[in-house]
Amino acid sequence: MPEKITLNTYGKSNVRLTKVTRHVDRHDLTELSVDITLTGNFERSYTHGDNSNVVATDSMKNTVYVLAKTHPLDSPESFAHHLAEHFVKTYAQVKGAEVSIEQSAWRRIDVAGRPHPTAFESAGAELRTTMAYFGQRDARPAAHFIQGGLAKLLVLKTTDSAFTGFVRDAYTTLPETRDRILATEVSATWTYNDDDRKPDYNAAFTTIRTALLETFARHKSDAVQQTLYDMGIAALAAETSISGIHLLMPNKHRVPFNLRPFGMEFENDIFVTTSEPSGEISALIEREK
Repeated sequence: MPEKITLNTYGKSNVRLTKVTRHVDRHDLTELSVDITLTGNFERSYTHGDNSNVVATDSMKNTVYVLAKTHPLDSPESFAHHLAEHFVKTYAQVKGAEVSIEQSAWRRIDVAGRPHPTAFESAGAELRTTMAYFGQRDARPAAHFIQGGLAKLLVLKTTDSAFTGFVRDAYTTLPETRDRILATEVSATWTYNDDDRKPDYNAAFTTIRTALLETFARHKSDAVQQTLYDMGIAALAAETSISGIHLLMPNKHRVPFNLRPFGMEFENDIFVTTSEPSGEISALIEREK
């Protein structure tokens, strides 16, 4: 039986974009990194080197900048959807377009107690993320959906975290603890409801982020898994425009340092900061259908 291509995708990644929107009294700054993936009628490029249906990835890159010129970039979600819809509606051979965006965080520099209108400082490594998919009506899957999210949100609490009762066997050396540092780098992805109502993406992002952070701070944790679950439940309760949320929370361990060789006792105060290896904890939490 002859071989055939059952799936093909191609696109452009890491298209970096900075846009300055100049108002009379201030400038707004937006920095994005855009990934584009197309599916469609491109098989002959693979099997015969026939590129007659291929939209060059350099053209995709240029499209990002051209569309950003007229789009307000009011949210990464709206721009991602705008881009995905453009590729499907512009090129008949494109059956589906997926656009993923990471937005860097910037905040205004305070000068004499007031935010400066044109000067900014990095707000840290945290990213706001989104992914939009737009497909032709006769494509499979014939779906339009938008996801929001955040990544690289480093959080830490110095108490109210325990880890006990886990399996102990010949491979176990980890001691149980009822009071430890809990540190993790939160990544979250949420899916907006599939209906005709367009949510306020910026307000939803703020609501969900606040729910995640406040729950992490208040939660008395017996496991990272338990904290993750309660954070997800809080996000769903706070924001009705989403149908589910996926959370990834790797351990960023702070390991007690052995002070006894130096004639001192560990009093839950001196730790070795480690980033790897790390535990990987994740879950998808969805509303009941």
